[in-house]
Amino acid sequence: MSLSEEILLVGCGYVGSRVAQILHARRIGLRAWVRTESSRARLSGLGIPALAGDIGSHKAWESLTNPPSFLLYGPSSSRGGTDEYRNVFLTGLSHALRRFPGTPLLFLSSTSVYGQMTGELVDEESRAQPESETGRILRIAEDLALDADGVVLRIAGIYGPGRSRLLDRFLSGEATISTMDRWINQIHRDDVVSAILHFLELRRRREVVNIVDDEPVRESRFYGWLASSLGKSRPPQSEESRVVSSKRRVTHKRISNAKARALGWTPLYPSFREGLLPLLRGSMPLAVPGGGERCKPQNY
Repeated sequence: MSLSEEILLVGCGYVGSRVAQILHARRIGLRAWVRTESSRARLSGLGIPALAGDIGSHKAWESLTNPPSFLLYGPSSSRGGTDEYRNVFLTGLSHALRRFPGTPLLFLSSTSVYGQMTGELVDEESRAQPESETGRILRIAEDLALDADGVVLRIAGIYGPGRSRLLDRFLSGEATISTMDRWINQIHRDDVVSAILHFLELRRRREVVNIVDDEPVRESRFYGWLASSLGKSRPPQSEESRVVSSKRRVTHKRISNAKARALGWTPLYPSFREGLLPLLRGSMPLAVPGGGERCKPQNY
């Protein structure tokens, strides 16, 4: 990225904050748009210019006068329901595209748009027809981004410092292994950040790319490795309903990162083992059965 450019970073939580810090350290111009005044103050304290407000507001978008050189769109729904998903991913993105037409766009989506259930290998050419309502909203938003010649990054389950849902469930005793022994697809926070920075530099157009590590892993193997590493018992097997909630549906597929690698991106943490080992060594607060503090997921 050129020093004369300015990126508008919409959404600046778990992943976005790290992206903003790196861009700021490289003296790349950026503005961040966050939901709350407390988030704005946090970023401002780091020297990162930010504004707070509802990205679904037409008036808020109209108040932006200086067109950015690049639009990085990666907000969080803050665990809201389908109405908030529509506001953030459809209404907000539509306002952005109308306000700054032709601006290069990188849209952060999710591999949850793949609804496959038979354990097959999935790439960017595979069918993406999610069953959940929020997944369908994301797919519509992806099409909006692609129609605007944007690049869509479909990101797998994120873990990293301060955030590891599966590890947290294992340590709290809540983890189970489904009868289908589902495939798990993950990506370390730092690898999401490196992928975003890589594709900001590449300036591709109208493209979908999966961002996931090199090794999808079965639940039994993943939890077996955790159990062996921590000297604990492997979680029990249990029946698992396909429908968990209207927001999250259970799927069963292996996601390929071959395209991202062919485009020059390489993960720092090629598998869950490299990514989780530093966390197991105490670089983050872990949930301890019978006491201690659980890791609290952060929005991204």
